[in-house]
Amino acid sequence: ETTKLCQVAVNTPKYTMRSSIITILSTITSLALPHAASALSKAEERDLMSFTLVFEECVGVHKDDCIDIINQHLAENPELFENRDSLNYEVSKVRENTDTGYNLVGLRTNMAETGVVGILGDGMVWYPWEWCLPNGHCYTVGPWDCDVGTPLNVDECCNMIKATVPDADVNGNTIDCYADYPVGSVSNPVDYGRVSIPVNANNIVVRPPRNE
Repeated sequence: ETTKLCQVAVNTPKYTMRSSIITILSTITSLALPHAASALSKAEERDLMSFTLVFEECVGVHKDDCIDIINQHLAENPELFENRDSLNYEVSKVRENTDTGYNLVGLRTNMAETGVVGILGDGMVWYPWEWCLPNGHCYTVGPWDCDVGTPLNVDECCNMIKATVPDADVNGNTIDCYADYPVGSVSNPVDYGRVSIPVNANNIVVRPPRNE
């Protein structure tokens, strides 16, 4: 019965609100479990009524307009936001090759934070730009496979990457890494009151914001 309910949630992925759409990635509401809800604690009921929302209509608009859109949804449909009065907006600029830390490779870990699995879950790690040397020569670095049967940990994966790119670049920086912990891990726990808004240098939203 639980499996069936999960399938129903997956097959009903969207709510339409006026001219905008909020995509619900995962939801199992206590309303769908009338006979079982009485056996649940208040904390378990809250967990069942929690889900991630994706605000697709924000893409291409200014961050302030995006926040207004989400606040309107909050005011009109508070039950989708666990009846919160407000949300915590985290606006982050998408990294460019002129930003501090451009030389760092992001290493997405598994939920247990014990191994690098990459953003696609296949162990592959990518660097988005060419590596340019002081002599003007630029070349592609990566991708790197950090799953050798068992996912390498962050230090092991980073050491492998650094061994393949030993030379400093045109700015005198060497390649290095940072750990990218997924939402839901110990270092990056789920927070449905937090909305992440990725923007470009002009504060235009470049990817759908999510509360997670």
